[in-house]
Amino acid sequence: MVLNNSMKNYMQTGFTLLELMVVIGMMGTLIAIGVPSFTSMITTNELADITTDLTLSLKRARAEAIASGRDVVVCSSATTDSTSDGNAKCSLSAGNWDKGWLIMIDRNQDGSFLESQNELIWVKHIDVNTSVTITPGPFAPLGLTNDFSQVVLFSHTGELKDGTAGGFQVCSGVSGSGYARRDITVSVSGQTNFVKNTATGNDC
Repeated sequence: MVLNNSMKNYMQTGFTLLELMVVIGMMGTLIAIGVPSFTSMITTNELADITTDLTLSLKRARAEAIASGRDVVVCSSATTDSTSDGNAKCSLSAGNWDKGWLIMIDRNQDGSFLESQNELIWVKHIDVNTSVTITPGPFAPLGLTNDFSQVVLFSHTGELKDGTAGGFQVCSGVSGSGYARRDITVSVSGQTNFVKNTATGNDC
């Protein structure tokens, strides 16, 4: 039987087993190279985003204190997966800053950190799947002696209520990752700044 040209071309179309194995091998190599890079990019972005959010929250709290003429509280939040801001609460004993935080105006100027007695103005929830950690001071090497494990309290003048500087260290939470640590500092006057600490030995 004589095969026409179109049937010959059809029968010759496709991959051989060897070609298929080569393609699979190349795909595996690309995935092996790409996945770590993608993971690294996600972690770097999370570090930057959370550091920026906490810095801006502290700045906002100070501005609210000055504008309202009342003390303003920033406290760590115990509710990381709350679907409603009304369910958010301070975690005054745990100090889980890497789970989120609240900003509240102390309406009665009584030093209460109960959200039911204050005006809640901001809630920050952090994804429970993130590995980023936030460690509050004190940090003696940075000259920060304030313990922010529970709250940061700004007076109506914008200064820190207890008169001592403090801060936070934001890290990737990935052991031996080598990601540079972010240092957030709050001066006695209430000014907040952060720096990406790239010095040797200051990674997370």
